[in-house]
Amino acid sequence: MSDHNIVTLIGRLTADPQRKYTQGGMEIAEFSIANNYYVSTKNTTEVNYFDIVAFGKLAETVSKYLIKGKQVLICGTLRQERWQDKNTNTTKSKVRIIMQSMQMLADKKEADNNVSQTNNQEDDEEVPF
Repeated sequence: MSDHNIVTLIGRLTADPQRKYTQGGMEIAEFSIANNYYVSTKNTTEVNYFDIVAFGKLAETVSKYLIKGKQVLICGTLRQERWQDKNTNTTKSKVRIIMQSMQMLADKKEADNNVSQTNNQEDDEEVPF
């Protein structure tokens, strides 16, 4: 069996994406998302933070449409970076998600507006004229 490296997450941007460009002019967008999860043994919700990197057309889309607080579904692969810390002479590492696709999800405000619009439509449909 071959190796498998795919991750799918839903979370909210912790800050606006940062734009960079390669020497060849390709756009890179870097951002982080917060992903909540429930810990039943503690009866509480905790947060994971994930660093995301997008390249090319995906980076252009990210830079154009995503802002802090926006909820997104991210699909991608995990990439580990390793380096030697010069001060402590220890090996450090960081795992980032290389984005392959994304789906923008409704903001809380948008979802609330859709619910109220849906409720208004239902009320209108109940009017007998």
